[in-house]
Amino acid sequence: MTKKELPKLIPFGIASILVLTHAFQTLLTPGYVNEEGNEVTYVMADSVLYAGFGLAIVLTLILVNKPAWKYAFAILTVSTFTPWISFYNRTFSFGIGFISFELTALTLLILHLILNPEVFATFRTSFGIEPETEESKERKYELSVKGFERRFDNKSTEELTNIVEQNSLVPEAVEAAKRILERR
Repeated sequence: MTKKELPKLIPFGIASILVLTHAFQTLLTPGYVNEEGNEVTYVMADSVLYAGFGLAIVLTLILVNKPAWKYAFAILTVSTFTPWISFYNRTFSFGIGFISFELTALTLLILHLILNPEVFATFRTSFGIEPETEESKERKYELSVKGFERRFDNKSTEELTNIVEQNSLVPEAVEAAKRILERR
């Protein structure tokens, strides 16, 4: 990983700091004996422990220089929207009806997608949302022109000439009128 790519690790670093902060808080909080004589000790929340395990996997992928770390971190961040995995034992969330969004995870996901746009592009293509190519634009244009040609086929030469001269319709309609005039 080059110096230029280091900013791409910012969301991962923030998530790691959150998990490590919880771990240190838990480990450094002294246990005590309560009034019943039982020893009370503090343990890490399971959800943060699972997130730490996921971050360890992502760190391994980073250290072996595999670009898959970007996708693994994105999946881990999305999974923190569930109650089973979280980067910290405190949640900052808002909800609309029964849908709830954890703000820390949402912010980290958005930041990760901004800094690593190839992840977003891959998810878009996997869901069938692909950017329109020049070839597909051309195909749509030709189909639209052919549709206008069928509709304008019965129009008189004078009407078609008016369509071309006024140029007030969509470009496909004007092109269809021009083509019909050329054939006549």
